[in-house]
Amino acid sequence: MMITLNLKGVLKPVQAGLRDLEITKAEVVPSGMPSELKLYMKDVEDGATLINSYKFNNSTSVWLMGLMLNIALGLEDGDNFDTKDVNKLEGIVLRCEVAHTQVDDKTYANIKKIVEKVDTDAKMTKLAEDVATTLYSRSDLETEDEDLD
Repeated sequence: MMITLNLKGVLKPVQAGLRDLEITKAEVVPSGMPSELKLYMKDVEDGATLINSYKFNNSTSVWLMGLMLNIALGLEDGDNFDTKDVNKLEGIVLRCEVAHTQVDDKTYANIKKIVEKVDTDAKMTKLAEDVATTLYSRSDLETEDEDLD
């Protein structure tokens, strides 16, 4: 296997502000004795990436993970989350408030707040309706042109 090195550090952080982030990969690491949940997220608009971690030995981190699971999966206070079900998070889009932090001349993107789960089915339905409307209106135009001949 060939691996291309990226020594320039040209990764761009997710833009600050309200962003729709899709969870592309969710994993519990390390596999033998899990100590954290890692979410790999992609900005649906520009593809910029962000990794968000929740450490199991930190009560604040576990509380924040609970808030995320409440929004993403609808889990309530007192519900259990089995780390074996972590793949259920993949594909979910969350609307997040992203803030930037500057450390040693590097910019880090951090999730300040998870606002809501984005209903991707509704987005797809709206997109399908727009496409159908466009196709219908174009077929009307083609029919009118054919009638002129």
